[in-house]
Amino acid sequence: MKGFKRITSIVLALAMVVTSIAISGPVTVKADNATDNWKANGIVSPKQDKLIGAGYIDVKWDNTLTDVSQYKVYVDGDLKATVSPSSDKTMSTEFYTTQVSEHNVYVVATLKNGSNVQTANRRFYVTKKGVCVNTKDMGTAVDPASMNVGWYYNWDWKSFKDMNFSNKKFDDLEFVPMIWGDSMTETSEIFDNVKSKGYKYLLAYNEPDLKWESNVRPDVMQYRWNDCVNNKGNVRLGSPAVSVFPTWSNDWWTPFWNSMAADKKNAMSFIAVHSYQKSYDGAKSALQYLQAIDECWETYHKPIWITEFAFWKFSINDAAGCAKVQEFMKIVIKGLNERSYVERYSWFCPNIEEDAASSSSIFNYKTGELTTLGKIYAQIGNPSGYNAKTYGVSSYISTNTSPAACAVAMPTTLYSAKAKKKAFKYQIKAVSRAAGYQVQYGVKKNMKGSKSKYVKKLNGTIKIKFTKKQKKKIKKKKLKRITYYVRVRAYKTLDGKRLYCAWSSKDKVKVKTR
Repeated sequence: MKGFKRITSIVLALAMVVTSIAISGPVTVKADNATDNWKANGIVSPKQDKLIGAGYIDVKWDNTLTDVSQYKVYVDGDLKATVSPSSDKTMSTEFYTTQVSEHNVYVVATLKNGSNVQTANRRFYVTKKGVCVNTKDMGTAVDPASMNVGWYYNWDWKSFKDMNFSNKKFDDLEFVPMIWGDSMTETSEIFDNVKSKGYKYLLAYNEPDLKWESNVRPDVMQYRWNDCVNNKGNVRLGSPAVSVFPTWSNDWWTPFWNSMAADKKNAMSFIAVHSYQKSYDGAKSALQYLQAIDECWETYHKPIWITEFAFWKFSINDAAGCAKVQEFMKIVIKGLNERSYVERYSWFCPNIEEDAASSSSIFNYKTGELTTLGKIYAQIGNPSGYNAKTYGVSSYISTNTSPAACAVAMPTTLYSAKAKKKAFKYQIKAVSRAAGYQVQYGVKKNMKGSKSKYVKKLNGTIKIKFTKKQKKKIKKKKLKRITYYVRVRAYKTLDGKRLYCAWSSKDKVKVKTR
């Protein structure tokens, strides 16, 4: 019996061990499953291979992993944020980029025991390209995915999805709301909607300088803007979008900007630009357009959204005109993508059935079919590696669109250079927003060995100081006058760097030696 009891005890002990293993086993597996699932699916957004509008981008991840002391968020290998866990099921942070390219994000969770758990890498793509469409006719048939765009707006504060609009193809595309102008809806109500939807941006007032658009005087806009600022919360506000570059709008934008208090200017997160090209002198015209964008940045040092731009000339039946528009688009968009201070842009699509500017149509309102220009728009501005829709049209252009190249596209005119004893007087035609002018003069027509003087005034006198070699020549040949060649060029500044405009044609003066 005693032996039997010993055997029974051993059997019972073994049974308890087996039972213990059976009970504890599923708990361990469950924990491992939760961790493995978080590693694979912890990132909520961005979605894998998603095309996203440039600017501030949300990274969201699952917060149900247990015993986490902190999270670290990495984008393209760089640490962007360190975040402590909260009671929310989903955590989030944001980072900023205007780099049109592939990006990668992952999150590292540090557990209370000191170990780390890392999510799988999540790949996504960033574009600046968007599209503007309305409910009346522009947005009824077109598929935004056909143009490889990352965002849209519709001149309204409600998205197509919220309107239950017939075209459902915009439902999964980022929407940017707008306060188009004065309306019956209170500003506070609009902002409540914007915040509740989680929108990051709001466009404010469409072409208030035009009577047939939102038509708001600059002094009245002060009150409208203050109202927006007081209600915005964390929403990033775009400026009122005048019908020309802000730096050109002396009658509306300049008085509006100059009368704003510093805190109200600071509340403006980005400058919204509208500007339509109406003439074309080759690639130079497109570069000059980009130079105006550079001036806008240099003047206000705020990110830029070009929310309406196109070429307002030529019928779609004008082959030569269409070729000019296509070149303009290729050059300008290449430059916009290269500039870090340009956050977003959207080409305006005129009605293909109206001849005035149908050369700029990128799709047919009725059918949604892309034009040749629309296919070009679809193929440019896409990040490398993205599975973009292509159409076999020529969209590449090699034109140098750097700020320096764009400045050189700006002409400088020397009105006159006239001798005045041992000096010469110059007169220069003003170049808009020039920081100064370089006056170059020398005795050789090719300007080798010439001298320069930097001036601010458009009219002035430069005294000639003869070199020893010149003095010997004057004395030996008994010269009474020496011929000098003179030319000038304006220069502008961008982020502290001097950018030179084109040289003027040369003038020549005969300067007295005595």
